[in-house]
Amino acid sequence: MIWSISGYKQFNRCERQWYYSNIVAHAMVKNDAFRKEVTILSKLQTIEAWRGTIVDEVISRVLVNAINRKIPIRKEYFIDQAMQAFDRQLEYAVFQKYRLPESKLNTDPDFAALLDCEYGVDLSDDALESAKMDIRSALTNLLDNMDFIAYLQTSKHLISQRTLVYPVDRFNVRAIPDMIAFFENEPPHIFDWKVHTFGTVSYDEQLISYAVALYKVATTRPHSDFPSNIGSYKLTDYKLTEYQLLHNDRIKRDYEVTNANLEELGDKISSSIMEMYITGCHKKYSQLDSGKFATTSYFENCQNCPFKRICKSNDHELRNSYLST
Repeated sequence: MIWSISGYKQFNRCERQWYYSNIVAHAMVKNDAFRKEVTILSKLQTIEAWRGTIVDEVISRVLVNAINRKIPIRKEYFIDQAMQAFDRQLEYAVFQKYRLPESKLNTDPDFAALLDCEYGVDLSDDALESAKMDIRSALTNLLDNMDFIAYLQTSKHLISQRTLVYPVDRFNVRAIPDMIAFFENEPPHIFDWKVHTFGTVSYDEQLISYAVALYKVATTRPHSDFPSNIGSYKLTDYKLTEYQLLHNDRIKRDYEVTNANLEELGDKISSSIMEMYITGCHKKYSQLDSGKFATTSYFENCQNCPFKRICKSNDHELRNSYLST
């Protein structure tokens, strides 16, 4: 079983949704029609989540590469890249190209799957234009912050969306920070980008979990592109920043790693792993069915759930129906 902050939040929100996302869905499955269908559904996003994905992609792929290669930062270029990705991915989602036999769910740069398109809800021009405006605003707020860009340019190396995994007892804990900045003579700085309309929720716990994961990996099996001096820093030296890209008035929130919040996180990981273990989350697909995982108690959690089409059905009947198609 792999534990993560986001995974446990999903499990708390709806055990059934976690089961479909983490046990049934599997990108490498080719000959099981039911699991392939669940894998496709697991990729569905709301328009709001999709706009954030595009911003993440531009920062991770284009901005990080430009800073690492010492290329001048031109805001217009990054926004143009985002708008091109928006148009290509929107076409992909509207025509449901993710259902074509040759579709590559994990590697196609044009990939997008939208809940509204899948469930027959018309995409309004207002909603799409609003999403475009939010993408422009998020990137503008970031790229117009010249002091912040200059700070990133002083780094020795930036890495983005790096998977960090370390063991806890018989299980693995996984974290994927949005960006890590490494410096010549300073501790690493971890960043988490948020494209939220209101931006009122704090994500300090998530960032602290990223810091723990980086420290564990750096001091046991550091990745080949980690700086040689990373093991010399204490975990409490690490810097953490949440960046609310749609809010200039409260755009950056910095957090500290303290012994108290490390202990709190450790207790949460231990207790939640036990909770998930008792439910059966460590078992294989062949050993489980959806009935072992409770559905949410809150109707509003179902509104944007990608699995609502199959959630209330019997697993065995569903599997047989897909086998017969």
